Amino acid sequence: MNTPAAAAWRILIGTGIGLLIVSGFLFSMELLPPVNCDSTDTNCVNTNVFGWLIPISGFLFTSIGIICWRKPELLSDLFPNTYEEERKKQHTESLLEEQLEDAKSSDAWSSLEKKLLVEKVTEEE
Repeated sequence: MNTPAAAAWRILIGTGIGLLIVSGFLFSMELLPPVNCDSTDTNCVNTNVFGWLIPISGFLFTSIGIICWRKPELLSDLFPNTYEEERKKQHTESLLEEQLEDAKSSDAWSSLEKKLLVEKVTEEE
């Protein structure tokens, strides 16, 4: 059974490795580092510095994925490291707490209305 934290680090590592593989293809096809070509060379492709975003992103995703694998509590706000049953239990408990708070507030509201009506009736008499 997977937790959201485990799924997140797998996705991050997979994306990072995929981007690193694409970076390898870019280096092998000589699209990185950036090249400015003359108009006379037909085999040359103009590239710019934005091509470096792919290998940088690859290293970044891979390193964040490895860090999340080592320390799953690092991104616990975004990806909880709890199983489905625990998350369901926490969710039902929070719903019950909300319902109790709503019931208390509606009881308080009705008692306030009752007091106001009693005061209004006593004033009219």
